[in-house]
Amino acid sequence: MNIVNRIQFPRTPEAFNLYLKCHEDASLSSYTDDVKVIFTKNSIVSFNTYFNSFYEKFYAQYTELESLYYLLNLQGNFLVSLYRERYGEDNRELIYKENFENCQLGEHIKILLPDSWRSEDAGRVYLEITCLSEQGFFTEGYIATDKNPVREVSLGIITCTFKKEAYVKKTVETILKDDLLQNRRLKFFVVDNGGTLDNNDFKNQNIQLITNRNVGGSGGFTRGLIEALQEEVYTHFLFMDDDIELESECVYRLFPLYEYAKQDLVVAGSMLDLYKKHILHEAGAIYSKTPSSDNNYKYKYNPFEVACINPGLNLEKSDNINLLLTDNSSDFGGFWFCAFSKESVEKIGLPMPYFIKLDDIEFGLRIKERLGYPIVYLPGIAVWHEPFYAKNPVWDTYYWIRNHLITHSIRNSLKYIDAVKFLTLRLLQKIFLFDYNSAEMIIKGFEDYMQGPSVILNNDPETLHTTIIKLSKTYKSQSIQSSSLVGSPPFAKLDTKQPQQPDFTKLFALATLNGHLLPNFLLSNDNAFFLISPDHIDWWPKAFTKKQILFYRENNTSVYKHEMSRAAGIGILMRWLVLTMKSGSKWSSVSSEWRNAFSRLTSTEFWKEYLIPF
Repeated sequence: MNIVNRIQFPRTPEAFNLYLKCHEDASLSSYTDDVKVIFTKNSIVSFNTYFNSFYEKFYAQYTELESLYYLLNLQGNFLVSLYRERYGEDNRELIYKENFENCQLGEHIKILLPDSWRSEDAGRVYLEITCLSEQGFFTEGYIATDKNPVREVSLGIITCTFKKEAYVKKTVETILKDDLLQNRRLKFFVVDNGGTLDNNDFKNQNIQLITNRNVGGSGGFTRGLIEALQEEVYTHFLFMDDDIELESECVYRLFPLYEYAKQDLVVAGSMLDLYKKHILHEAGAIYSKTPSSDNNYKYKYNPFEVACINPGLNLEKSDNINLLLTDNSSDFGGFWFCAFSKESVEKIGLPMPYFIKLDDIEFGLRIKERLGYPIVYLPGIAVWHEPFYAKNPVWDTYYWIRNHLITHSIRNSLKYIDAVKFLTLRLLQKIFLFDYNSAEMIIKGFEDYMQGPSVILNNDPETLHTTIIKLSKTYKSQSIQSSSLVGSPPFAKLDTKQPQQPDFTKLFALATLNGHLLPNFLLSNDNAFFLISPDHIDWWPKAFTKKQILFYRENNTSVYKHEMSRAAGIGILMRWLVLTMKSGSKWSSVSSEWRNAFSRLTSTEFWKEYLIPF
């Protein structure tokens, strides 16, 4: 018997409905390891949930699994039903039901999954258990097969951390204490970029702590990957961020997926909102696209954006879970949880030395476009991660711009006129919001890209990063640390409607750089209040004729104040216009330099030199 999936129980109340739904006095005994479902007569537990559905469509498409069955550990008398749902259909289909009497704990009942799970009708199946006795218990459940694996799988897990000790220790402990994973071939490579961990923190023989200088996420992941490759025992690798929460089951499910896989593939984990645990933040994404304003499932071209697939879904609703059955073609796997084969690394090389931002995008694009391997976001494999709307360090913008430009050069996918067009629009937006530090980062990112590969080859990454952070604080943009201010008016009830302004007012705002060219007597000392949340970002005309803006990011206790500076706004715009006029003639040659340097920048030889101090 080989276990493919396990039924999971919730560890916290806020995520309860992602695991099971209890009806008629059924309940969970606790949120500990020794957990069980307690039934009274006629009570029902449904596993029509995100984590405990079996997504048969994906296993039929990507694996050679054939006969599958459930094993359930029950005590009492029960009616067990098995249902199927599909994308785009309103009704659920009953595909199996049977009564079981005098069930005893330790004597698993067996339920064969109908062969239709491998047909074109495959979708998502789940159990419902009804108690027929006065009392009953359910302690564990599995989906298993008797088919022998097609190949052996060993996993090198690589996590890179920078001063996130508590998260990393919890993640490692969660995975290594899993009984089934203890019987699997795996090892943790914890790369410490911040120098805050100690070998005494990790005494398990399956953990290797690697002290590394701060060369960013891409440097940390690649350092761990090089160390793991040198052991020559791992068939697959898993990159995981340091600041996540996850179920060990997500790691376990990688083993049968790769043991029975029809072809090589990348298995990526979806990202759930750490603050709203039932909300899906991202289940894949499309590069160089942004959602249309009227439809999240239609996209328009933007070379400096990434369009998330199915953002904001409430996963407590079964109809939303069914949306995940559409095999959306993602362009990459986020490094918060991304598994890939040793073979793919041997064919395409190591990640790019991006320090941070887009390292996962570029790596995934390489695998997909050059090798043709699918990037699979299997529902039920997911991590909780702090959402991007809750954080946005200004210096991020530098890496976001520079690394987008490098990625497009490697793929030869961006024309100069398009680059200037989209970056100018972004720069103007920052100026219109008095965010001069972010505008400075856009210019610096473009300037450093135009230096060609020498910006990476001839600069120490730690020194460069220090310079970028300092530059990101050039202009006055004060952060007010005040949770009481966040919870009080005007932030308590911010108007999320975009301002309805006449067209001539919008044109006037645009012509005056959103007030930068207006005389003082036309400007108000009142604040403009901006809200940034998962489903809302205020529009720049809201700040027209205001001298300062206060920004509030949902689930962030800080309020950010941007004050207007005519000299800064106009000066930045003038510098940008001069820079873009001078850069046009060099665009093609710089792009060629990046393409020519690509093989070197992704080689083991380069990385071993890059990782040591300059």
